[in-house]
Amino acid sequence: MRIGIVFVLWGLASPAIASAQTPTRISPIAPLGEFAVGRRQVYWIDSTRRDVADSSRYREISGWVWYPASGSREAEELPLPAEWQIQKADVLRARFGPEFASAMKTFSVRERTDAPVLAGSSQFPVLLFVPGLSWLASDYSVMIDDLVSHGYVVVGISPTGFSDPVEFPDGRIVHQSLGRGERVGTDQSIVQDDALFSIHQIQRMNEAGFLRARIDTHKIGAFGHSLGGTTALVVAARDSLIRAAINIDGDPMGNVREARPRQPILLISSESPTVDEAPSNPSPQHTDLVRQGLERSEKRRIDDWNAISSQSISARRIIMPGAHHLNFVDAALASPLLTEKAARWMKFGTIEPERALTALSSTVRTFFDQSLVH
Repeated sequence: MRIGIVFVLWGLASPAIASAQTPTRISPIAPLGEFAVGRRQVYWIDSTRRDVADSSRYREISGWVWYPASGSREAEELPLPAEWQIQKADVLRARFGPEFASAMKTFSVRERTDAPVLAGSSQFPVLLFVPGLSWLASDYSVMIDDLVSHGYVVVGISPTGFSDPVEFPDGRIVHQSLGRGERVGTDQSIVQDDALFSIHQIQRMNEAGFLRARIDTHKIGAFGHSLGGTTALVVAARDSLIRAAINIDGDPMGNVREARPRQPILLISSESPTVDEAPSNPSPQHTDLVRQGLERSEKRRIDDWNAISSQSISARRIIMPGAHHLNFVDAALASPLLTEKAARWMKFGTIEPERALTALSSTVRTFFDQSLVH
């Protein structure tokens, strides 16, 4: 039965955090499950497609596999290998400023690279994750680590030309060149094809390699943030191997509006910004235009969701009060450094960052537990 109710995460809103103390070190958020988290890099080539950004190459896909591991749950590592981590800091510095980038340099994850897979023969449900435009799969470690600690395998891809930056085994660093401005509505099909290709790589991983016979291919889900969230809906509509999908705050555009997945789906939305949060405007007329634009945007979001979910056996929407679009990314942990309205507008809301990421993790896990496991 399809559920058309809008659910709200009550009790999460908190006072504005502009006056919060400057974080000198960002501590990892410990996953709540019983298993340690291992990770391994993967690198795939789709020889059926040329890379739009570099036609001399086939389409290359860089990703990580996170999995339940043997060993200590207290292990800490940087989110990325050393040189990649430096390049990522440069991107954050250009986007949010030097203090923000310096704070995120102190952030570590509760993961261990190439750790042994959890002993035994049990099979794990597996989730494909696609990040938002310009972000990496590893930028969502709080949510991913929590899922893995509860017994999921997560395969996260960082689409070349969309994520920034992506490092390849030969040392090449590729920055964002696709999905800019209005082009995202057409370029997004590249990411959708990457995701569909990755689903078949997940099947191959279960046939050979370090996760051989440890993946339950009857329990595959897809989820993502922003562009990655709408990609998850398209993948679900096109590939019946996907049993459930989550869109985290992605606005449909282009061919996404035509997707009609039949599986259980969930939309996790940020709260719509208000005029009061907007940077200073020059006139009452401009303020009114901003208000009207926000109202139209929310109406379109509702209409699109109603259409996309019209054939789903179960469709739910959850709104997180006080959260804005980037409160779903690990980098939100440094957002107290951004105190000016112009720096926070449409990015970070008033909710406490740790609270938002913890609520997100719990919501995603609960949905997949109900849709895939039970």
